[in-house]
Amino acid sequence: MQHNHHSFQMEHSPRGAEASFSLGWVGHGGGFSLEEGLVGAQDVLIGYLRDGVVHCLPYCAASEGALATGMADFIPTTDPIQPHFKPVSIRYFRDQEITRDLGLGTDCWQAEGVQFLLATPVSGIPDPETAPASAVKDAVAPAIVGQLTFDNTNGTTPMTAFFAVNGLPGLRLLEDETGGELCGVASRLGYGFAVEAARYPDVCTFADFNLEHAFGRPVPLKFRLAGMGGVLVEVPAGETLTLDIAFGWFRAGVVTTGHACTYLYTRYFADLNDVLRYALDRSADWLTEAREHDAALRSSRLNAHQQFLYAKSVHSYYGSTQLFLEGAKPRWVVNEGSCNMINTLDLTVDMAFFELRQHPWALRNVLDSFADEYCYRDELHFPDRPEAYPGGISFTHDQGTRNVFTPHGFSSYEVTDHAGCFSYMTHEELLNWTLCAALYVQATGDGAWRHKRAGLLVDCLHSIQLRDHPDPAQRDGVMDLDSNRCGRESEITTYDSLDPSLGQARRNTYMAVKCWAAYLALAQLLEAEDAGKWAEEISAARHAARLCADTVTAAFDEQLGYIPAILDGVDQSAIIPIIEALVYPDQLGLHAELALDGPYADFLATLKRHLLAVLVPGRCLFPDQGWKLSGNNDNSWMSKIFICQYVAQAVLGLDFGAQAEAFDRAHADWWRHGAAGHSVIDQVVAGGDGVSGGCIYPRCVSSVLWLDPVRSEMILSTK
Repeated sequence: MQHNHHSFQMEHSPRGAEASFSLGWVGHGGGFSLEEGLVGAQDVLIGYLRDGVVHCLPYCAASEGALATGMADFIPTTDPIQPHFKPVSIRYFRDQEITRDLGLGTDCWQAEGVQFLLATPVSGIPDPETAPASAVKDAVAPAIVGQLTFDNTNGTTPMTAFFAVNGLPGLRLLEDETGGELCGVASRLGYGFAVEAARYPDVCTFADFNLEHAFGRPVPLKFRLAGMGGVLVEVPAGETLTLDIAFGWFRAGVVTTGHACTYLYTRYFADLNDVLRYALDRSADWLTEAREHDAALRSSRLNAHQQFLYAKSVHSYYGSTQLFLEGAKPRWVVNEGSCNMINTLDLTVDMAFFELRQHPWALRNVLDSFADEYCYRDELHFPDRPEAYPGGISFTHDQGTRNVFTPHGFSSYEVTDHAGCFSYMTHEELLNWTLCAALYVQATGDGAWRHKRAGLLVDCLHSIQLRDHPDPAQRDGVMDLDSNRCGRESEITTYDSLDPSLGQARRNTYMAVKCWAAYLALAQLLEAEDAGKWAEEISAARHAARLCADTVTAAFDEQLGYIPAILDGVDQSAIIPIIEALVYPDQLGLHAELALDGPYADFLATLKRHLLAVLVPGRCLFPDQGWKLSGNNDNSWMSKIFICQYVAQAVLGLDFGAQAEAFDRAHADWWRHGAAGHSVIDQVVAGGDGVSGGCIYPRCVSSVLWLDPVRSEMILSTK
């Protein structure tokens, strides 16, 4: 995918290390990040010196002013403190002089005389408890690799090629620590880069305060006081040189509190230098694998905009992951991007589609940790009424934040007596765990796990029913009661930062259809487990699903032309995500229930009619053809748009024709332009005019649904 507008930030991450090396936003830096949930803030300097002029790619702060004023050449005056310095002309490549080719596994920048390619691992991680140690080691190595190519074939004089990063606190020269085996630099914060000295004997390390100092001196120095370090090599006239380079991260010992965890990669690697050596040994194979993933995505049925969106989504997902060892047991964590919340359950349910294709054991690991440690039982109440009613089982919003696990049964997010954001998501998290459990069993056929959790699944069924109404005769399939954990306030949904059309849980049609999907999922699970033993529960689940569908169908307002977001007789908001939960029976293989002439034909026809009525300008479509999830709010969420797009086309059978690509183009442009410097943002405001939150957000891998093996030529596999 070559893009004329190539100025956007991109993370390149190993798997399970919450680490990244970011690059690509013209006029700004990037570089290393470790356990920050943020894009790196260092200058990345790539280029060459030839005939007294430094030619440099523009991924540093100094390039912004030069390019903005149209002056790509920067010639500093002589330093009055260091008069022996010679002035250095630095020329930053202009936007139009750079080509960028982004694939699923590689990201490549090219300008005259220089090419830089990064390879990112995007395969899944094999189960650490059952896979061969060599396969696990290769998958969890906290490193990525790249290639630097310097082309001086048309030059008549030598070029001094360089790669450097400025902003490395506690600069270390790796040749000091490896007896000259590695040529490169590292920071005391646990990351660095290197090339193999034996393979490239002419490469040397340099360190200084900036490029002007480094190339203004008679000879580049190893100035250990400085924060800029890199490697340089002379390329003779008429020749080309390609260097393999490795980027690595490492944190030793216990890195968490609440649960004492170490990184699983420390089982296989002693330190950062060990990681870098391994990555350099494996670089050829890793580059080959990355290119294979590029080819697979390019040969899929996805258009160029979808390919761009999917590639960015996968990179941000892995940049948010951590694979720990707790004692001898693996513990999987996906952090909520820059929010850094641990295993946010309302993200897990949307990432499940991706994880079940990449590493199903990871989803099981998260389900077990919620079931064993982060569940609770509550009581319920109607709004503005003091009476308490029996509740049931549910699950916390998350398991902690920033490597700090919360006490069991509590999240870092949910607060009593707090309106809106930071209230409890009790009902939705109950549905999320239930749906994830069903998706896991359907994808893996893991009957033993289903049997182990059968009692909990029944508890989930009863809990969902009680939140409808304490009197079975008065149930209509829709949530009416809030958890007493909310105190004087009300439950919210994953759409916490939106208005009540999507943020309020009670009587919400988005939640009602999600209940319908959960009831169908529970009936499927319990029937497969023991249809005779659980016959009463299976019948109850199916009856409740029917109530949900009938209530939503009957709520269609002929005067409005759609179904209101809140079933309170007052709200008239138009929303798209009322269709979102249709994805679950689709992925569970419940084809009869989704047949347009089947038992839920009226329900599905009504939802289809609703979507066509709201997906229009002035309601739920931005002027640029981007999807607006709520007609009341300009804050629209990419991960949820991706799911709803899939449902509209694959489940409801809508054919948007040429307009479908217009949708994708608009959404891709939100990331290319409005959020170019923020990496992957889930919450995009006003069609890309602003961003609301969620840098390096992992949930956007919901876009994997576009690669559904039933409807696509491509299946991602674990290697």
